[in-house]
Amino acid sequence: MRRGMIVGLGVVVLLAGAGMANARAERELSDDELRAEMAQNRALAAYVARNGDPDVAETHFLADVPPWDDHEVTLYYLDMRKEIGFARAYILGRPDVQIQRYERPLTDQQIAALSTRAHKRPSSMGGGPDERAEDAARRAEAAADRIDAAADSAERAANKAEAIGNKAESEFHRSLRK
Repeated sequence: MRRGMIVGLGVVVLLAGAGMANARAERELSDDELRAEMAQNRALAAYVARNGDPDVAETHFLADVPPWDDHEVTLYYLDMRKEIGFARAYILGRPDVQIQRYERPLTDQQIAALSTRAHKRPSSMGGGPDERAEDAARRAEAAADRIDAAADSAERAANKAEAIGNKAESEFHRSLRK
């Protein structure tokens, strides 16, 4: 009886360990899962906004906690031959630090292995040099538009600050006359 119970307990522990190993292993992220990760990690969201959606996105378990979160997100851009990893770190119990942990070039073997799992984006369908150049030009134009909008916003803020400063100065001089 005892022996059967010990064997049963051993099987349960073995299955639970295998389940935990699968839960922590790397896995590919769907578009919705990537968007959810981007909502939690500003550095990741900014990178994707600048460079477009990745060809493949994965999540990997991080064994080096703390201060790191329990996982990192790795993006693969096959055309740029890049692998970029993002993670969050905890400060005072909150995951406030979102950073790019590494950026590495991809080898030809890695690109060949990843290309079977790559998401088909409009720019990668057909993928000729002309299409890639046009896509890069569109991304550059969109980035220039965002910079222009940010410059306009900064100029409005500067004008507002200058008006407040002028008003404060005139109020100061008026208070001296009284």
